[in-house]
Amino acid sequence: MKKKKIWIPIVVIVALLAVGGVFAVKTLHKVKQDMQEAMNELAGGNGELFTAEKQDVEQTITTSGNIMGLESDAYVSPVTAKVKEVPVESGQTVKKGDILLTYDESELGDNLERVEIQAETERAAGNQSYEAVNEAAGKVSAAKKKSETLKEEIKKLKKEVSSLQEEAEEYQEQLEAATAKQAQVQIPGVTPQSSEEGASQEAGGTETEDGEEEDGEEDLDEIRKAYKKVSNKLNEKSAKLAEKQSSLAEQQAIISANQDVKVSASAQAQINASNRLSQMNVQSAQDSLAAAKAGLVAEHDGIVDTVNIMKGTYANETMTVMTVIRSDRLGVEFAISKDDLGSIAVGQKAKVDVSGSMYEGTVEFISRIASSDSPYTAATGSSAGGTIKGRMLIDNPDDKLFVGVSAKVYIEVGKAKQAIVVPFQSVNTDIDGDFVLIVNDENLIERRDVKVGLFSDEYCQILEGVSEGDKVIKSVTVDMKPGDTYTPAAQPGGFPMGAAAAQ
Repeated sequence: MKKKKIWIPIVVIVALLAVGGVFAVKTLHKVKQDMQEAMNELAGGNGELFTAEKQDVEQTITTSGNIMGLESDAYVSPVTAKVKEVPVESGQTVKKGDILLTYDESELGDNLERVEIQAETERAAGNQSYEAVNEAAGKVSAAKKKSETLKEEIKKLKKEVSSLQEEAEEYQEQLEAATAKQAQVQIPGVTPQSSEEGASQEAGGTETEDGEEEDGEEDLDEIRKAYKKVSNKLNEKSAKLAEKQSSLAEQQAIISANQDVKVSASAQAQINASNRLSQMNVQSAQDSLAAAKAGLVAEHDGIVDTVNIMKGTYANETMTVMTVIRSDRLGVEFAISKDDLGSIAVGQKAKVDVSGSMYEGTVEFISRIASSDSPYTAATGSSAGGTIKGRMLIDNPDDKLFVGVSAKVYIEVGKAKQAIVVPFQSVNTDIDGDFVLIVNDENLIERRDVKVGLFSDEYCQILEGVSEGDKVIKSVTVDMKPGDTYTPAAQPGGFPMGAAAAQ
């Protein structure tokens, strides 16, 4: 039996084909959309896209340098003396109060005795000058007192001598008159009456001639005796007066010889200066001996750097015999690139990695002169001719730090908490400024101008232009243009990705 054919209307067939086509288109679109989302997720996980997020960011400048002493004590010999012992050597650790050097004291003791004797001699010479002046002044004072006494005595004797001279002159006149009268009595041709009158008037004798002669002789003897007595007394007083005048002349000579004896102002100044100098020499010798007995003692804990003296040699005064690095002032001298000058400043905190041990510190010096001999370092990314030297102080150094050992330095430029960050390589720059490229919800590339903040080793702080959750393209290529559809690169292993694969 022949089978019956079943005819389906063409209209129905066309309708069924149309419905199937719509379903197929919708299915392909959904598949494409799902695949695009999956590819975006895979691309982001593969490192091409980064979802902007909030996290703490810390910007540091990494460099290197060597541990060094930032401050040293230079020990200068306080005396010129022979060194007895040097119980320390370069590189040795010392504590405050430790003996660094001792001296031989014998020569300094001899020197002290010598300058003391010299000072005593000079003081004696100066005192002798003043003693001579004092002696002369005493002589002048005593002579003046004696002179005053002698002047009074001489004055009195002169009056007595003058009175005796007048009295002697009177007796002399009487003697001459009596002698003349007696001579008239004995001369022939002289009338008795005249003789009697004369004798009566001069001698007060008797009226008889014999009596008158006898009385005249008696009167003459009396006058002679009185005159002799007065003359003797006059001679005695005159001799005493001459003696007193001679004594007065002697005292006046003493005054004249000693009143100008004195120590001049210049001589006084010289004596005083000599005494002061002698005392200074004695004090200096005493101080030198005391310093030698004390020796050199460490003023701080430290590390002996240089020793410039040996046992048995002579240390000269003002000679630097050794230097000691202060162990509480250790730090690192480092080099930074000129490109980092805008980020680094004195006072910033820093960390030092020394053989795996981390120390904290502070930047205390940035040189204002670029160094042309600083070697290239990977840390600074700079070659000679553009590096700047800096120093940082380690806050709490310990005995594990060795001067000269290399260290890595991390200088903290700044910190920001919960800041929007993107990978630092995603930030690009052109003539309009800094920007990033993001992929928007429509899978289109979009340019965002940004304001950047701090940089860490991996991330850059975005102050303006990017929001949390934005998809940022990590590595921008020259063929990426704003407005283009974002097409991720193929996954490793050949899995096709992108719009073409989705189709």
